[in-house]
Amino acid sequence: MNAVIQASTLSSRQYDQDTFDPADGLLGILQQLTTEKQATLVYAAGIGAVAVAPDLGDYFTELSDDELAAFCRVPATGFTAKRLGDASLKQLLGQGTKGRNIDELKWRAAYHASQGRLIKGCGRDDVVLLKSWPNLTRVPAMPNGVRIAALLTRYPTTVTLAHHLLKIPVTEMNEFYSAASAAGLAIAVNRKPGLTQQEIQPHRQRGLLGAIFEHVMGL
Repeated sequence: MNAVIQASTLSSRQYDQDTFDPADGLLGILQQLTTEKQATLVYAAGIGAVAVAPDLGDYFTELSDDELAAFCRVPATGFTAKRLGDASLKQLLGQGTKGRNIDELKWRAAYHASQGRLIKGCGRDDVVLLKSWPNLTRVPAMPNGVRIAALLTRYPTTVTLAHHLLKIPVTEMNEFYSAASAAGLAIAVNRKPGLTQQEIQPHRQRGLLGAIFEHVMGL
């Protein structure tokens, strides 16, 4: 029994300490586009494209949920992008394509990149407050998503304590906190003001998405 408990503890510690860099994937690109406020078509070969319109706060895609999941797992270097001019954006909107909230895409990107790890800048000792509920019908399902949201909305709690209170895998807590943080829904209330949100920097090998934005490739 002790061996089982010890192994479980080591597994929890391993996942608590392991992190992922959001700049290495789609999340870093979305942050850059949000900063630049430039409508852009982001493309992944073999999967498809997502149009991002930061000024509208929306994204547009014809990808299925499974295809969008695969899209979110592509490394940052696997994307190409094409800026959308006003005419192209108006054409897209004129087709009646319904946009989705861009924060939902950030949630998806962080969730799929997490794989049980915490997003860089977040820690297991953060006292996490969920400012508002995510639309759990529009993001990838989590077995205990409703329970986690209910707890963190009412009682700000650390990842480690929530894991024990709810008796759920620490990996799921890491995925939820990472996704909620990326979507701007979760804050660490035990940090000083201005330090509760991770600022995602472009990948050091890409600069300001150099290959993507300076050399637009034909799709």
